[in-house]
Amino acid sequence: MRAFPVSGVYCIVKDEVQKLTKNNYGPLPVLGLPVQVQCDGFKCMAFRDREGKWVDFFSREFVPRVLGVVSA
Repeated sequence: MRAFPVSGVYCIVKDEVQKLTKNNYGPLPVLGLPVQVQCDGFKCMAFRDREGKWVDFFSREFVPRVLGVVSA
């Protein structure tokens, strides 16, 4: 990743920011928006909480190892 310091803060090149916010299935959804996600061996409805962690829409348990968003 290319970054450079400016006034004590590291700035990331715009092209690199897009890489951080995308996955193999497209851009990440807005926090709290339920979407279908592909996990390791199954799919489920989930949303991202305030900390950006994936939560199962129905059980409200954290979803381990989300590989990507299938559909919004």
